[in-house]
Amino acid sequence: MTVAISLSPEAERRLTSQAERQGIDLPTLASRVLEAEAGRLAGSNQSKRNQATLDLLAQWEREEQTSDPAEIARREREVTEFIEGINRDRTECEGRGARKIIR
Repeated sequence: MTVAISLSPEAERRLTSQAERQGIDLPTLASRVLEAEAGRLAGSNQSKRNQATLDLLAQWEREEQTSDPAEIARREREVTEFIEGINRDRTECEGRGARKIIR
């Protein structure tokens, strides 16, 4: 893709100087700088999306908190049954050497 941009004389001077130090031409340096910045911005957006998910999970955790011993025991049984089911399925599909969840 070709893009035409206008630089201030000062920015052009600084970039040209940097390109010369690196032994490359100005368009190559500009391309590298823009690609690096685009990658950084994409990573920043991903972090924001991840944080929104983490915040939602934390909210759900707060909403589901309980100190009721019977409810805690029920949840523990449910998790244990779930893990046993996954391990059983893995063993059936992959054999005795299948990777298992250990709690």
